Amino acid sequence: MPCRPKPYGVAMSSRAPFFEPPLPPADDMEEPGGFVNLPWTPPMNVVPVSVPVDADVFVSDSVVVRVPEIQVFDRGMLLRLEAWVHPEAAVRAAGVHGLPEEPRLGILLGDGTKLGSGEPGHSPDVAPDEPGSPERPSLVMNGGGGGELRTTQSWWLHPVPDRDAELVVEWEALEVPETFVPLDLVAVREASTRARVLWHVPDADYPEGGWFGWSTIGGSVYSGSPEVQGDDPRDGRA
Repeated sequence: MPCRPKPYGVAMSSRAPFFEPPLPPADDMEEPGGFVNLPWTPPMNVVPVSVPVDADVFVSDSVVVRVPEIQVFDRGMLLRLEAWVHPEAAVRAAGVHGLPEEPRLGILLGDGTKLGSGEPGHSPDVAPDEPGSPERPSLVMNGGGGGELRTTQSWWLHPVPDRDAELVVEWEALEVPETFVPLDLVAVREASTRARVLWHVPDADYPEGGWFGWSTIGGSVYSGSPEVQGDDPRDGRA
């Protein structure tokens, strides 16, 4: 039984309350439904282990691209990419409708598998080839933000590769060529054994049709097993 970490904060019952009391819930609020872990997002019931990387991917007078850390879960890893752009170069990064373009990111696995090499915005294939067969790896953007001078991206790689891999970054608008950075995943695989599973949340069943089976196309919804049917499969609510 793993030892539960000691909280840093201390509850002081002798002090006056800091927060105002919350309003009572509305009478017509719906009961919360079931939850499931989806394969293209980090699990909602696992505390990850942060593995510092602190590596420059590309540096020039116009742009700096870095990987600060990798958050490691029991079944995958969340890789964070950061970029800074010189003000004079920001105009060159303007893409469609004047919005800034972002760097492209991919992973080259040790067996030659390319993840993220397709057209930007291409839906990833997250389903196994056959029922019961090993799961194919997938790389999916899991959020990001920023503006013209700073951007951040988070990428979910699932599962953790069983051998070393290379990170590949390209940013054509800012003259960043395809740049390969080796990823030493020994520490990542070790950290995955220390990720804390807090409580049980079931994994969603794979529907027929791979990625498109999950999609809400034409008003249809994910229709996996009866236990995990729901209104919107993208947020993990069943």
